[in-house]
Amino acid sequence: MATRRYEQRLRAQSAEQTRRRVLDAVYDQLPKIPSVDAVARQAGVARSTVYLVFGSRAGLFDALLHDVSERGGFADLVRAVQDPDPLTHLRGAVLASTRIYGGQRDVLVALRAEAASLEGALERTEQGRLGGLVHLANRLDENGLLAVEKDVAVDVLWTLTGFEAFDALHTGRGLPVDDVAARLLLTAERTLLRLPPP
Repeated sequence: MATRRYEQRLRAQSAEQTRRRVLDAVYDQLPKIPSVDAVARQAGVARSTVYLVFGSRAGLFDALLHDVSERGGFADLVRAVQDPDPLTHLRGAVLASTRIYGGQRDVLVALRAEAASLEGALERTEQGRLGGLVHLANRLDENGLLAVEKDVAVDVLWTLTGFEAFDALHTGRGLPVDDVAARLLLTAERTLLRLPPP
């Protein structure tokens, strides 16, 4: 029985190493969006292995975008969402998304420039972000913190937590990542939240 568990662990490690090599092969070929054949060749695996690991070309790009987020600090965003205080959720979400963009900016610019080649992966990622923002707006509303309608809050959050807002301040204005986060958060708080009584 112990031998079997050991073999299963080795297979799992091997599968993760293969997955990592394939994703690294995609990163290495950016800003060009590579074909599955080019990825397989660079990773040293068969084309069928790429499909076995990721299911499809779209699955490969979904995994790539997930990996970009993980590398950028997605765990911080998860912690913010799980915090019982909706204001901590708001602050943590703005800071975490800004840091993800800052840490992975060049990769994100390359992927966004070729969005049509990503088999809908960028759109699915953005739909996930939208779902998270709806959840955040609901939490703020349920706690009586919103000064605007929920749908307006979602639209404002969508704008302020998007890559474009980050890049306009970071690249366009030359601001450090944490300064970008501070400005976006200040804008969110002043636009969305009820002012505390004097």
